[in-house]
Amino acid sequence: MRVIGTLGTIVRRPIFKIFMIGMIIRVVLMPFFAHNYDVYHWSLAIQHIQAGAGLYEIEGYWYTPVWGYILGIWGNVMDLFGVTAYGHLTDAALIMEQTWTPQTANISTMTFNFFIKIPLVIADVLAGYLIYKIILKITNDEKKATYGFALWFLCPFVIYVSAVHGMFDSIAVVFMVLSLYALMKGHNFLAGVSISVAVLTKIFPVFVIFAMVAYLAMKYRGDRKTLLKHTGMAALGAGLMAFVIFLPQILDGTIIETLNFLTGRMGMVTSSSGDAMDNMLSLGMGLAIVFQAVLITVTAFLAFRMYRGTCGHIDERFFACLLISLALVFIIPLNPHYLLILLPFVILFTVMFDKRFFLPFLIISIAALFHITILFYTGHFSLATAGIMDIDAAVEATLYMSGLLPSGSPMAVIIVLQWTIGPAGCLLAIYYWIRYEKEVRNV
Repeated sequence: MRVIGTLGTIVRRPIFKIFMIGMIIRVVLMPFFAHNYDVYHWSLAIQHIQAGAGLYEIEGYWYTPVWGYILGIWGNVMDLFGVTAYGHLTDAALIMEQTWTPQTANISTMTFNFFIKIPLVIADVLAGYLIYKIILKITNDEKKATYGFALWFLCPFVIYVSAVHGMFDSIAVVFMVLSLYALMKGHNFLAGVSISVAVLTKIFPVFVIFAMVAYLAMKYRGDRKTLLKHTGMAALGAGLMAFVIFLPQILDGTIIETLNFLTGRMGMVTSSSGDAMDNMLSLGMGLAIVFQAVLITVTAFLAFRMYRGTCGHIDERFFACLLISLALVFIIPLNPHYLLILLPFVILFTVMFDKRFFLPFLIISIAALFHITILFYTGHFSLATAGIMDIDAAVEATLYMSGLLPSGSPMAVIIVLQWTIGPAGCLLAIYYWIRYEKEVRNV
């Protein structure tokens, strides 16, 4: 009876209702849509692993190893459920490979779409739960914590990246947020392990490391021995985890290939073909690379400033530093799904400290909604292969979105809009942060 009563209490809680709504939306979307180019390469990586090849022995996987390891494990899980058909080459879609943005005529099945996104949705849930726990720890307010969970778990942007696109940014998010929560709880070794996994999944969490060190310095101010002990534990956790992650590549001699994600994008800077959209992408990537290098210094300065400051509570200063550090990272236009790394900090600061930051949250989410139009570009092809949509109509929609001239295509316009609105949301967050800082100092 106690178990039934406990379950009844859980079911009646608002957070459970929010969880169920978010899950239903995801489950409905997961099989029907996918960013076909990315999902095809996830299937390719799984097939390589199952054939006994290493992640980097055959071309087709360009990221650091973490996501590849997850794919390898998850491929075995899918085998247990009888999911062995991942997709097939569709002759009618071959013409798509001539468009200006990367495409493939290998269309994934609806079953594969669904299963490959399960780890991503699990990451959504865990990230939302950690956001809830952080807010509850700092504010001791159940309503605020539930509100924070809702902003994350019901956000169309978050739903899109994991349940529609099939991109793994939420895995980086969950380990990044876990590292902060562990740090606040005093579990510094776990914090180091978690931030190492986050950075080696997507590089952008590297910009929170300086703030983490400054947080420990504030927490143990005046006690250098204790500070060195706890900082050392975090560094040990990060170093050991990085070694474990890279060990298979060290052993098989493919450690350089693990950096393809970075070196490949650097190559884009000099690979312009003369096309207007290609030139814009090349210039944007060049600016982004230079800007990210400069930001390492800037975020280190912000962390030092946080340490030296006296205004506000330690947790308030910590999350303000985290927010502004990542907002600065994304004022340069990058792929919209990268903004998922910033979103938890906008949510946390909005709920815990300043409601004005809801507007940047809204603008960043709107920018991501433009990314959803990719559904009409390649995301709908699984519908065609399942017989729900005519394949010729799907191809025609893709060619229309691409346009005869890339610089005049609808897709080019959409990309410009999302690359403008996303940074605008980050700039607004920076503006609100400046106002917030002035107000705190004047209190």
